[in-house]
Amino acid sequence: MRNDQRARGKRWCERVYSPMWCIPRQAYLRMPSSNHPTDAQRRTCAHGLLASAAVVLASVASPAWDPPTGEAALAAQTVPSPFRHIERKQESGPLAGYMRAGAGRFGYGPKGGAMFGGRWGLELGGPISLEGVAGLVAGERDVVDPGRDEGDRVIGQAPILLTSADARLKFSFVGPRTWRSINPFLVFGAGIAFDLAGSHELDERLLAADRFEFGSGFFGTAGAGTRIFLTESVAVRLDGVFSLWKLRTPPGFSDPERAIENVESSEWSPGLGLTISGMYRW
Repeated sequence: MRNDQRARGKRWCERVYSPMWCIPRQAYLRMPSSNHPTDAQRRTCAHGLLASAAVVLASVASPAWDPPTGEAALAAQTVPSPFRHIERKQESGPLAGYMRAGAGRFGYGPKGGAMFGGRWGLELGGPISLEGVAGLVAGERDVVDPGRDEGDRVIGQAPILLTSADARLKFSFVGPRTWRSINPFLVFGAGIAFDLAGSHELDERLLAADRFEFGSGFFGTAGAGTRIFLTESVAVRLDGVFSLWKLRTPPGFSDPERAIENVESSEWSPGLGLTISGMYRW
């Protein structure tokens, strides 16, 4: 009985495994038994078949992987950039800060003070922008009497409201875009400046030829700064601006009887202002 089972198993293995040896079945049956596969070889082949079947079943059961297409594929290939284009062309907003100014040789010019104002800008294309700025500096000036001895000529202080309006060209270092939300720049401009405060009661104590009047005149600017973009429509702007205007010397300072030497008819006075602005863009 046991021998019959072995014979049937041998015949089944011969039917199953004979193709594995790349030999026609009839030729395989005519082969001497010494050339037939051993039991160990048959077990190895069976294990291989089972492993192959498991791989095929796993590949059929697992879902196929689809590569990303369209926008997903584009996003996967995009390298993040620190630069962003500035889309909106205009901006405006208030400004506030402080200006320190030179009072001139005799000290009667504006000394500077708190600054207030507003600005408007337009992107022209590329790195160039046009802007207009109106500002007001509220401070003091010394009232100087040239008829008194040097060192004792100041008789008091008078308020000033130094008002300016100028047009400026702005050059952006990174063009019409931002780098990590900032946009650094240079500015150059020119306009007019005048004092809205007018004469003070202390001025009435002086001779008419000794009174300083700011009047109105050329106002030049040059500076640097940066814009910090919080959103597409909101930005914060920081400026450091050098300003220049002319002070006219009262004719009483050049009176020969007062022996004040080398008096010029006018002199340039510098100012340095630091401002912060809140900008709305559209």
